[in-house]
Amino acid sequence: MTYWGTLRDGSQMLLGDPEEAALSYDRDAPADQLKAVFPADRIWPELLEVLIYRDGTGVFRGIVDEQNTRLAASGLSVELVCRSREALLLDNEAEPGTIKRPSWEALGRRLLEPLGLRAAGGGQPAAGELFIPKGTSCWAVLAGFCRDYFGTEPYVDFEGAVRWEGRESERLELGQVVSAEVAQLPCKRLSAVWKQGCLGGYDTLYSGGEGGIPRRRYLSMENGARPRQLLEEAERESFRLTVICAGSWWPARGLASVAVPLAGRYEDCPVLRASYYRDKNGERTRLVLEKGGAADVADPEIGG
Repeated sequence: MTYWGTLRDGSQMLLGDPEEAALSYDRDAPADQLKAVFPADRIWPELLEVLIYRDGTGVFRGIVDEQNTRLAASGLSVELVCRSREALLLDNEAEPGTIKRPSWEALGRRLLEPLGLRAAGGGQPAAGELFIPKGTSCWAVLAGFCRDYFGTEPYVDFEGAVRWEGRESERLELGQVVSAEVAQLPCKRLSAVWKQGCLGGYDTLYSGGEGGIPRRRYLSMENGARPRQLLEEAERESFRLTVICAGSWWPARGLASVAVPLAGRYEDCPVLRASYYRDKNGERTRLVLEKGGAADVADPEIGG
């Protein structure tokens, strides 16, 4: 990977190879994170952004939250702590008010352009009004609009365009497995969900399958959750596969397939979290995966 920094005047600075670097992704967090330490022969000018390329393709672009220069017996080093550009939307409040017939383009002009971002794509204005309370982040406004009108989650691409259509699901074929852990968590699984009917009673049963320990939930009519979705989410949470692979498997999002020695092969597992590390021992990537579409688990009698 190649690391570049953007200075306050807009010029670029090649940062060199880091002594240590860690990239992290969490599906439930809007922004990815980077923490890297670089050797230096002088104090660097203030950096606004860090851009990372692999084979000429941008794989991370983030704002610099901290730039710490340290002197030790070994010399100077610069630590950079960064978040991907979704952090701009998290850190800035949206202007309070009401937008009549809101559209993606109108939100772009109002929320994104002042931050140096732009709205990609478009669509027809939505009916009704969008009320923005005081103290609401730009991310909360955009994420809520995308969820309500498009059924997606926005993101910022490498060029600085905020997209509403949701990321394409990437597929990873993992290899070079160094270690792995298969966690079976039956405590997360639900056996039944009862939904409240129009007469007030909880009379509609959604079953999670036969066998296992009984764990029930009851959903009122006011609860927006869907029973089948609740059962499926609980089933996914009842399994975790953690693998550490040698080398770089970044960006690590979407669906991953991997063959684990002595444990079997796991197909199309959603990536819940991922971390990339680089230090004196080389590169490695740690991924936490949920239950996928198929698994060919090794027979414990024969060890695979």
